[in-house]
Amino acid sequence: MKMKLSKIALAIAALGTAPAAFALTPAQVAAGPTTYVWLSGASAPTNAVFRSVMSLCNGLAGNGGANDAHMYLESSGTEPGKSSGDRVAYACTMSSAAGALAGKKVVVYHTVEGGSFNAYAPHLSMAGEPNPNGYLPGNLKRINDVALLGGGGKCAAGAAGSTNVTLNGVSYPIARYNNCSDTVTKTFTASLKGDAAGRPGQSYPDGGFSDTEYLINKQNLDIALNLSSLGEEVATNVGQAFGVAVSYPLYLQLQKNDVAAGILAATCDDGSPTAPNLTPACQPSLPAQRYTAIANRDSVGGVDGSLFGGPAGSIVNLVRRVPTSGTQSASNMRFLSKPCSTGLSQGALEPARATDSTATAIVSEQSSTGGVKSALNTATGASQFALGVVSMENTPAPTATTDRWAFVKLDRVSPNTDAQQRAEAMEGSYNFWYELAAFTAGGSISPASSSAAALITAVAATLGESDLKGIFATPVAGSSGPTSKGARLGNSCQPAVQ
Repeated sequence: MKMKLSKIALAIAALGTAPAAFALTPAQVAAGPTTYVWLSGASAPTNAVFRSVMSLCNGLAGNGGANDAHMYLESSGTEPGKSSGDRVAYACTMSSAAGALAGKKVVVYHTVEGGSFNAYAPHLSMAGEPNPNGYLPGNLKRINDVALLGGGGKCAAGAAGSTNVTLNGVSYPIARYNNCSDTVTKTFTASLKGDAAGRPGQSYPDGGFSDTEYLINKQNLDIALNLSSLGEEVATNVGQAFGVAVSYPLYLQLQKNDVAAGILAATCDDGSPTAPNLTPACQPSLPAQRYTAIANRDSVGGVDGSLFGGPAGSIVNLVRRVPTSGTQSASNMRFLSKPCSTGLSQGALEPARATDSTATAIVSEQSSTGGVKSALNTATGASQFALGVVSMENTPAPTATTDRWAFVKLDRVSPNTDAQQRAEAMEGSYNFWYELAAFTAGGSISPASSSAAALITAVAATLGESDLKGIFATPVAGSSGPTSKGARLGNSCQPAVQ
């Protein structure tokens, strides 16, 4: 569904620029009838999902009716996906653009803790999937029931703030409550669907979004159950770019390497290990095969700083993600050809784990992107080399003591030549990107509600409309948003084709 505003819709949208007077408050949610949807999984598309949902609401994106949208953020951010915490909720009355949901009050809970695999993990636990490696956490948190958040001492007890959110080129105020740290934990086993009530959208997630499709997770994590046992998945035809981020000491060393090779100007390495030259013209390159050397279980034992041009015996930190992370799946595919080369011809390499660390190659496994960035910053403070993979919606904002890391070129192609950090991926010269997948729970054990299934379908169809860092539509999406020249056609192991 393309959301282009007509002149009439623009006139309606202009009315929506006044502060929301009919916000869907906890009391109004409690009064019902209210439809609940719970999404889980990857963090990268959080803001795009939020904006897609908002584009279906009354009074927003040119839709008729009063703007009563409200958001409840775990942290202090301005909207979901922007320093909002791992758990958020948002609510509105749906417009005719939402089809069968039109006229319904809808609350969406969105949880992004633990990475992409948590789009599927609760349903695997409820379906009785064995868990010998501990990849199924068995529980998940969400914002507590929105209907309760207006009580004394709760985050929505006072007046709401507001964030202006641009949808289809028009700015709309959306009411906002922050510091909604009142969360509830739901537990998933073969005999417990979140809680005794077992309600989709409240007791357990209806589905969610993953950085890569289920089959990639299934092979990487040795999962037995097929997707058909859990529900169904559709390709969003939305690409997400990733990059290699490094500590400042490694950034400077890579600059020295490129200056010596005549690739960068002689002045590019005039900085220091705590303050390298970060101008775009001096961005250094990392050969992908060197990342492979430290990321590979069978070669990490021989790695030290000399691999990157540093002193023999010096320390290198590989700051990877946990196995259930979609970012880690992307890293495995790009640098280790896992699981894409696990057929008869072989070729896939096993990823190095924390237990494979040596005195000179220290591997850590971070549960979040924030953990990776923090570890890179710590390495800068310790004057050590460090590197890891981060999705391209992230941008460092360095101070004297924080966020001291930077993206490097990969095989001499920069991932961030433009402000939106995706131009080279969209052009086809930078190939470290994969397509998001949308999962809807089904079957007889833990199916999504029909309303949630309809919402996930609508969101998946409009995900590429948002203009967000590191994210873009592929031509297959038929989107009016920023669109690449190539597509992987929903298969992460397939090279992009144009």
